[in-house]
Amino acid sequence: APAAGGPRSVVLLSFPTMRKLLIVLVGALVALPAAAQNVDIESLSGLQFNFGNPGARSLGMGGAFLGLADDASAAEANPAGLTILRKPEVTIEARNYVEQQVLTTSGVFPDLERTAFRNYSDRTVVSFASFVYPIKNKVTIGGYYHEPLRNTGGGQVFPTFNQFTGRVETTPPYFYVPAGGGEAISEAKCDEILQTNPAGCVRYDIDPFISALDVKERTYGLAAAWQVHPRFSVGVTARLQTFQEGAFTFRFSGYPDFIPKSISVQATAKENGDQVDIVTDKDFTFAGGFKWSPTDKVSIGGVYKQGAQFDAPTFVAGPETDFEYVLLAETKFHMPDSMGLGVSVRPIPTLTINADAVHVKYSNLVDDFVATISNVEDIGAPFVANDVTELHLGAEYFFTTKIPFALRAGYWRDPAHSVEWRGPVNRPDYIAEALLYPKGESQTHLSIGGGFAWPRFQIDFAYDTADAYKVGSISMVTRF
Repeated sequence: APAAGGPRSVVLLSFPTMRKLLIVLVGALVALPAAAQNVDIESLSGLQFNFGNPGARSLGMGGAFLGLADDASAAEANPAGLTILRKPEVTIEARNYVEQQVLTTSGVFPDLERTAFRNYSDRTVVSFASFVYPIKNKVTIGGYYHEPLRNTGGGQVFPTFNQFTGRVETTPPYFYVPAGGGEAISEAKCDEILQTNPAGCVRYDIDPFISALDVKERTYGLAAAWQVHPRFSVGVTARLQTFQEGAFTFRFSGYPDFIPKSISVQATAKENGDQVDIVTDKDFTFAGGFKWSPTDKVSIGGVYKQGAQFDAPTFVAGPETDFEYVLLAETKFHMPDSMGLGVSVRPIPTLTINADAVHVKYSNLVDDFVATISNVEDIGAPFVANDVTELHLGAEYFFTTKIPFALRAGYWRDPAHSVEWRGPVNRPDYIAEALLYPKGESQTHLSIGGGFAWPRFQIDFAYDTADAYKVGSISMVTRF
């Protein structure tokens, strides 16, 4: 079938090494809603952000901690739990993780090949630190730092070549459409049409692209908890959240020449004369929680966390602009709101069992979503990110040895929530969106951890693993 060229292509340039992005506003700006939310560039495809509770202790129990919430990490997890602390306490945690971003790299629609590219944290980093101070018997205050999101990585969709002959072995994904238009058809169906009509079927290739992402969110919080009743406490947290993002996609017009075709960029940026600096945006949010202990062996906790919104405008460039960047839309990045409920049961003094249900509004990621293709508004809201309910289960068993030692294990289910295309597939650019933004996959996490406790010092460690996400953590607590 005759190749018609890629209906859409995107490439990301390495953002971490670029502190300033030259942008010249040329031509008329595209008129899009001022409150536009996020964008469909490929560097954001296949991402499944993970916003777990801080602390190696919580991680070792599968993140199930809302009903227990009995150490300084409660300042972020569930501030109401801080009233259980009777001495000033300092906590610090370091984490390191590897996350896989999955991109569609080859195949014929709808039979496509997906490849996982690794995204990293900056090796071992301080991801949480807090100081908690009890006031009298009923009020506890605390301050903390938390880095819930750090993702650096990228991927590429390019043809592969035989190292000896130089012949193309695999190509970027492609699809067939009847010459008169309509939904994608199989390669076999296209061959059947061509037997009677040599011009009756058209092949479309996704343009090769390079993609990269660097995104970081940090939280600086002030928490306060009040013991309303000996068995009931409430807590609130005021949070200053900061965000820095650079997401690039660099598209090429095909092979073997690989001529630059277009660039799409979403970044936290601020105009500075004839250039734009990459900056850190910020937002103020809050969290609130409660903790109720109906008996000495059971405690129940709940929390609500407001998701921050950050300005991250989107720019495009191509031959028609002499590869000078033009503002596409004043897009925002809305972190998901979340709410959770947990229960903690201690059937015997040395065993604690926790269970949490956490509802995360990942649909916030696609509020007023911006697409780089034309007339997408005519079909409503084709990009979807599912709201999900995560189920966390965990347990902790203390061995009463000379130095008390705790062994922990956990399980939790992270339902698929990456952005996906659910619109029609009756136009080449719609089919390309469906190809690049398919339905994601759920992740099953298993975790294990342990810790040693002295009267004034505690050290904990944990490891959480899933098919596309692995994280290790170590945290230390000092009590005065």
